[in-house]
Amino acid sequence: MNNKHINRKTAQIHKRSTSFLLTVLIAIFMSQGAKAQIEPMYNMYRFNPQVLTPVQAGSTDSSEIIVMHRQQWLGIEGLPKTYFLNGNFKWRKQRGLGFNAMFDQAGPVKITMLSGDFAYHTRLSEDWNLSGGIRLGVANVALDFSGVRLVHDGDALFAGDRSTGMKMNLGWGARISKSNGFFASFSMPRIIKYDFGDKSGAYKDVAYLYAMLGNKIEISEKVTLYPSVLARMAGNVPLSWDANVMAKLLGSFDVGLNYRHQESWGIRLGVQATKRTYIGYVYEMPTTMISKVSNQTHELALRFFILKDKNNKEEKPAKSK
Repeated sequence: MNNKHINRKTAQIHKRSTSFLLTVLIAIFMSQGAKAQIEPMYNMYRFNPQVLTPVQAGSTDSSEIIVMHRQQWLGIEGLPKTYFLNGNFKWRKQRGLGFNAMFDQAGPVKITMLSGDFAYHTRLSEDWNLSGGIRLGVANVALDFSGVRLVHDGDALFAGDRSTGMKMNLGWGARISKSNGFFASFSMPRIIKYDFGDKSGAYKDVAYLYAMLGNKIEISEKVTLYPSVLARMAGNVPLSWDANVMAKLLGSFDVGLNYRHQESWGIRLGVQATKRTYIGYVYEMPTTMISKVSNQTHELALRFFILKDKNNKEEKPAKSK
């Protein structure tokens, strides 16, 4: 068997795997009894919690803008890719405002989302704080079959594009935190389910509840650990969870590990490049059957600090009466 024959066989296997992936992505949305979460996955949700909860708005010492990009299963045609832009701004002493813009595509499935956040932060005691937030936005979910190459034409499942149209949605978040770094948060980025009207078939969307616990552990003056756990929950859907730990070194460098149950593991790196710029990167490898086709997922984030709070002590939430 010569090298050309081996390369041809490898290409055929890759093509079959790509076609299989696209079929699975569509089947998730349109097959009998299917239920699916349409929000994309993220690895750097602790770095940028606003992707999952509006309660992050106004909770940091500085206002900021964050850009995130994720490419999942690199090398596969129709690979999932996500672009996310959000802003987090302080507003008066105990309030925050935020905005979010997201575009996600996985094969023929395209999601576009725009939303705004409002959050309120109050102090319960010397050590404990409570925050709550709401989200209002619009989103469109579309199935574009025009670029799908079919082995057999005429399949009714692929007949005609589908779109939910621009639909309003709401979200909420709540968080309790302690001055030593411990926190517990709960959120639903959206509570209204999407559908394709009379073209939905048996597709049923689900809205997830996210629960996250985290802490801050100071090992020394030069090393601080940030462990956390994230769980995703919905009715009649298996529980999904992540566990990760990040170490901050010398106050400027980050290195961490992430594990997503029965799905992947990842390595995170980050650096405070300048006083106003932070760069984060994640390499993620799947542990599922998809690893036979692709073992690379990349996530890149840029954080820009734009309005440093010079009177941070005055801006902290006042004690509740």
